[in-house]
Amino acid sequence: MIIDAHTHTLCPAVNDRVADSIQPDSIPYQRDMSPESKARDAEQKPELFAKFTKIEQRLSDMKAMGVDRQIVAPAPGQQHYWAEPALLAEISTMQNDHVAALVAEAPDVFVGLGTLPMTDIAASVAEIDRAKRDLGLKAFQIDSRVMERELSDRSLDPIYAKLEETGAGLMIHPLGFSHGQRLTPFFMVNSVAQPLEELIAFNHLVMGGVLDRFPKLKVYIAHGGGFAPFYIGRFDHTWKVRPEVNALIPEPPSAYLNRIWYDTCVYRADHLR
Repeated sequence: MIIDAHTHTLCPAVNDRVADSIQPDSIPYQRDMSPESKARDAEQKPELFAKFTKIEQRLSDMKAMGVDRQIVAPAPGQQHYWAEPALLAEISTMQNDHVAALVAEAPDVFVGLGTLPMTDIAASVAEIDRAKRDLGLKAFQIDSRVMERELSDRSLDPIYAKLEETGAGLMIHPLGFSHGQRLTPFFMVNSVAQPLEELIAFNHLVMGGVLDRFPKLKVYIAHGGGFAPFYIGRFDHTWKVRPEVNALIPEPPSAYLNRIWYDTCVYRADHLR
């Protein structure tokens, strides 16, 4: 069975709901993109919208690619953590209901991932229960940080505890880089920014103790884990020689690599090997 673990769907109602409150700098990817890249995205919009939302297009693409099943997650551009908590909870619910409806059209082909209103801990915990129980979603996609909070922030621990308790997985998928003003040229807003965010997320999950505090938490970092697996020797060296680092975790960072899941969205077979 060939499983595509990294696909997205767009919930048009969310765009309508935030249209009056979203700001140009709300999404790093949009904020830091060059005019040329924005123009290219605009050209692709009709084609991508069909791929995001049309079941016939999705099934046709799967057949052409030889894919048996798809994991479908919300579009990361709709993880609007800037929104005030009530609005964020509302649009998270909308996205999760949208994913569940898509999965219901072909439940033998699709598996659904949800999203969470991460700035509201209680609402996130409640949405994990609702989306698993009522919608059958298997995991939840979040960004690589929650506004000013990194993923190792202890305030997020109740969310990790609920994920661990319910057996739900956690997918890390950023969009752009938090401080990406230098990454505008050459489409680095995507090619460098996102794997860099994923690298930082890896460090917070590992050296920030999240994986030690929640040993049964199932984490999946998109895009092959970002840069993390391919520079692990330097992280191990840092852990070996820097006491302020090796005091944080009992084993070197490389020992945690097999605690995390990765996809194959890296575009080269030798990279995967």
